[in-house]
Amino acid sequence: MVAHKFLKIKYMSITTQTIEIYDSANPLEVRTVTIPVRKGQKIYSHEPYAVEMLKMYDKYCGGEVLDNIASYEGGSFRDVREGIVSAFNSEKATATIELSGKHSVSVGYNPKHEELELGKKIDVVVSKTKGRITGDASSKTAQLERVKQELIRQVDSPSFAYVGVVEEVIFNAANSFNGFVVNVSGVKCFMPGSESDVVPLNDYNELVGQARYVMPISATSESIVVSHKEYLNTLKVSVLNNLIDTKSTDLVEGVVSSVKKFGVFIIIENCVPTLLSVSEMDEETETKFKNGEINVGETLKFYVESVKDDRVTITQTACKSLGWDKLKEVVDNNKDYKINGIIKNIFENGAVVVANEFNNITFFLSSKVLNLEKLSVGDEVILPVENIDPVKKTVRLKITEEQNN
Repeated sequence: MVAHKFLKIKYMSITTQTIEIYDSANPLEVRTVTIPVRKGQKIYSHEPYAVEMLKMYDKYCGGEVLDNIASYEGGSFRDVREGIVSAFNSEKATATIELSGKHSVSVGYNPKHEELELGKKIDVVVSKTKGRITGDASSKTAQLERVKQELIRQVDSPSFAYVGVVEEVIFNAANSFNGFVVNVSGVKCFMPGSESDVVPLNDYNELVGQARYVMPISATSESIVVSHKEYLNTLKVSVLNNLIDTKSTDLVEGVVSSVKKFGVFIIIENCVPTLLSVSEMDEETETKFKNGEINVGETLKFYVESVKDDRVTITQTACKSLGWDKLKEVVDNNKDYKINGIIKNIFENGAVVVANEFNNITFFLSSKVLNLEKLSVGDEVILPVENIDPVKKTVRLKITEEQNN
């Protein structure tokens, strides 16, 4: 667990007040809550923000902070406090723990298993239910409660990821996959299947026993929901920035997450998904793909062609963006340059041409500049170039009498 400084506050003379909270979005819905107030205080507001305003008042108007005020709702309270062992009762096997100058709590203990000494500072889990205050001086209970409270706080202001061990797979009543039980430093949490990765899982059971970084995303008094996907998304921005800075000639590695008819999905650094289509595979990878020899979990190398928002385009052929830059440089330096190309596809309104000399870049030419009736797929064409736009990946030809014929 990540260590945090916990706010220590004094106990105060408090009582409880039951109020009705009206929901402005649904005036017919009324919620009754029991909250702690100082003796002498009374809340007259029925607005949803009444509890939060009381918290702000106590914080900024000189009083002590009503810590974990949300947990008081319904008249209950549970927190970890530091206390001092002040007395023992050997007959009842209890010890008295002083929490502040005015407050103390009695806890049970086993002298054979727990070392309590007079004057010793210890952590105590203090619970208040229906007006009755109880304590638990077990160091294990206190540690688990601290972990639980830290996870709950992180829901509203996430700043840490925690190591969790996947313990079991959970199925719902219809026997459909639901999620996982994840143990975070002893606290049992729930991780929905949709939050277990940035891509769908191929085998749920393969995660059991694995340690994964998780972040809490929601919590109630009964359960805490954590997400590995949320953690990966926090890494995504940094990885995308690194990919943007990648040179067009730099090879990047990724792991195959799934295999489809049109290509393979790949995960880069565990958090950025992308697709390597069949048309962008090199000869060796394409042969393995057609023979069904590419497996999930296999590492492949490729070039990054572009990064737009969070979408990454990759290829295993010589990086095409480099080809466009090269072609533009040639055309800029030679106004009479003619490009050699091969007709790849023919449509009613034009044709797709591939330029092998420039890293197999492809571009579309309209039927206005090509005589499609005289062309077939595979034909070689020599085209006079007027200008190049490497960003839009377009080629503009000089119109000649030869082309029109």
